[in-house]
This record gives sequence, C-alpha cells and structure tokens, in this order.
Amino acid sequence: MKFKFLPLFLVILIGLSACDRVDPLEKVLEKGSLKVALRSSPAVFYEHREGHAGFEYELVRSFAEHLGVELKTVIVENQQEMESLLDSGQVDLVAGGLGRTQELQERYTLTKPLLDSALMVVYRRGTFRPRAWEDIAEDKDLAVLADSRQAEVLRNQQAKYPELGWKETEDLAVTDLLKLVQDGELDYALVSAQDFNLNRFFFPRVGVAFDAEATSSLVWMLPRKARGSQFNAIADGFVAYASRQGVIDEVRERYYRHEEYLEYVGAPLFLRHVRNRLPLYEDHFKAAAEDQGLDWLLLAAVGFQESHWRRNAVSPTGVRGLMMLTQRTAGELGVNRLDPYESIEGGARYLRHLYNRLPDQIQGPDRTYMALAAYNVGYGHLEDARRITQGQGYDPNSWDDVAEHLPLLTQRRWYSRTRFGYARGNEPVVYVKNIRRYLEILEWHERTQENFLEKLEERAAKVRFETAFRKVPPMI
Repeated sequence: MKFKFLPLFLVILIGLSACDRVDPLEKVLEKGSLKVALRSSPAVFYEHREGHAGFEYELVRSFAEHLGVELKTVIVENQQEMESLLDSGQVDLVAGGLGRTQELQERYTLTKPLLDSALMVVYRRGTFRPRAWEDIAEDKDLAVLADSRQAEVLRNQQAKYPELGWKETEDLAVTDLLKLVQDGELDYALVSAQDFNLNRFFFPRVGVAFDAEATSSLVWMLPRKARGSQFNAIADGFVAYASRQGVIDEVRERYYRHEEYLEYVGAPLFLRHVRNRLPLYEDHFKAAAEDQGLDWLLLAAVGFQESHWRRNAVSPTGVRGLMMLTQRTAGELGVNRLDPYESIEGGARYLRHLYNRLPDQIQGPDRTYMALAAYNVGYGHLEDARRITQGQGYDPNSWDDVAEHLPLLTQRRWYSRTRFGYARGNEPVVYVKNIRRYLEILEWHERTQENFLEKLEERAAKVRFETAFRKVPPMI
C-alpha cells in the first residue's frame, strides 16, 4: 500500500536543510529505516504462517513505504516497555493500541487519531449485570490497563462517584482481562469496543454491561522532542491522508469485518460448532480441498451450511451425510455419503466439477458464488436463472444480477418458459449468503488468531494474577 506525496516530500527535504537542529525525520531518512515498537496483540501485531500481520502493523508498514524506508520492528508486551524504548531513543515511533490521554500528550508527541472507539464495561454473562457506574458494588473487582485511556476515564468517573474503586495492571493485556472475566476471576473490565469486538469470538461468556459514554482515540507516539518537527508533520499528514482516502477504513474492514457477521442470529451456533465439531473434520477438509484446488475454509463453510458438520444429517428430500449429497451424485462420484470423510471428498469433487463447468466468462468471486448456488439448486436451474437474467437486460455473469432473478423460478409465468422448470429460487440466494458469512468468520479466525488461546494460556502461566494488579481505592 504505497502513498505518494512527492511535492510535500520535496518541501520537507528543503526545509530540513535549513534547520539548525537535526529533525527526527532526517535521522530516519539518513539511516534508511523506521524503527517501531509494536505491542504483541491481536489488534496491533502478530505472526502467522503467512508472515506478519495486524491492523496497526499494516498502517505502520504503509507509513514506512510512504517515507521510502525499511520498516524495522521491536515487539514488546506492554506500554511501559514501549515508553522505555522511545525515551532511550531506541525506536522512532510507538504503535500499540494506545489511547490518547492528557498524561501522554504532556510527555510525548502524539499523532492525529487513527480512529475513535467507544469504551464499555464488560461482565460475565449469567452474573449480575451493572447498567451504570453506580451499580458497581464496592466489593466487586473492576480492572483496566495502567496508564491507559480507560484508567483516565475511571479517574474522571471517580470524581462523580467517590465510592468507585478499581485495579490497574502493567503486566497484563486486554485479552488477559477478558479471560479473567470469562473465568470468573474478575468481575468487570473497562475495554474499548475495538478490542472487545476483535476478541469476543474467544470469550463467548463475556458480554457488554453498559456503555461508558466515553471514547478512546487511537494514536501513535513519537518522542517529545519531535513536537512541531517535520517528522511530526509528515506523520500527521500520513494519518490525515490515509483517513481521508479511506485507507484506514479499508485496513480496518479487513481485520474487523467479521463483526457484522457475529451479529446475525446463527452466529452463536456457528461459533460453538467451530470450537467443538470442526476440529473433528478439519484435516479432511484440508486434504480434500488441496486435492481439488479449493480453499479448505470455503469447503468447511459449505459443510456447515449443509449439515452443521453432522455426519448423519438427513434432509426431507433424501440428501444425506455431512456434505448432503444426493444418492445419485454420491453414486456418480463413487463415495459412501454416510462416511463423513468420503462425503467431504465427494463434496469437494462435486463443487470443483460445478466450478469448472461454468462458462469461461464468469470470473472471480462471481464464479465461486455461481458454483455454490449450483451445488444447492442444481446446475440446470442456475442456467435457467442466468437466461432469465440476460433476457431482462442484466449481466448473466454477475452473481448479484443472477441472485436478483433466481427467485423468479418460483413463479409459474417464469419457470414455465425454462428448460428445467420450477425451483425454490430463494434458497440458493440465502445459501450463498450464509456461506459467505461463515467463510468470513473462518477466514478471520485463521488469519488473526492462530493459536490465540494457547498463547494466552502460556502467558497466564508466566504471570501471577494475584500480584499483577495495584488497587486504586475509592475516595470515600
């Protein structure tokens, strides 16, 4: 993701030559690298099999590309480590899920906000749910990260509610707080909506108690001496441009778009089965998909839509098995549809067959969605819908256009003109929509959270929670 500010860049270089004091930007350009401290967290930076990733990491990488320098990263666990590296001059910039606070503004140079996120108090579902600050009893534990925007908000609230007390930690991360709430070891935590939405897949027993009616502005941190410098100006300029051009929204969409899918009515069931059933068949989905040149996550999403990953599923129309093959299709493929592994293999081969059978002019995602629709309603009915779509002046190679016309196959005046007749044309539209939802969540899970729970447990084993907090007592 490259950004071109050549005129601005020339102005800056001219300005640097006229300055007596060496600008931090000049140092970055001279050494040819931007060294950034990043917090290891799902929202900032993590590693997976395809390399480095993370919402803030991608934006920092783009900033380095904009400067025309190499990005060098130092991965740390908490804010205190990041501040130490910045204070000692070992890094040029810090990006770590930092919310703007008055204290940080006084001690460092902060960029323009990348985005704003609401703050919320979370609790463990099934326990008492406070709906306002005054509902938090003195004997309940409320926790936040130390030196955070959340800690600042609590101090402001304490002026209104003197009986409010809480605990702060320098050793733990937001995900640790969510785990403690889920495990019943912590009553409440104040977190950002961004952190909650990114991680709630893994903490299904954690819910929102109430909106804190405050926001946190995500910022990057530069040394205090960079205030008013060209480095400060170009960092702010980059953030402003990336915001104005929709670049930040684009990256955020890639990492957080699963949020909307977690809201629909089938999400809780799906998430439960991802944890409990999918591991039983994951290796077989991967092997079958590799044999057929398919995305295994797509194949798994089809399997869930068909049977909720149940090996003995049966429909009223007689299709059976995990991939819900008809007896005729299973016979043609030479598989036992009641054997879950053969069913997965047969389903993969059948989906590939349908994909290959489609006309060459159908390309990209449209081809995938058409193949899925054919898996559901039959290839002949799909072709009938494509002919109707074309006859109405729309694009028969566009899934969106075909999806608009598939329901017409339920109406006599339309299906009577087709080769294959009546079909429940609404079903493939919903079918494809559901699979896209499931696939989106699976892709997010695979991309951003590999071994997440295992890593969380490893960190928990190294930290003594009972000594990880310092208490901020009530004022009365």
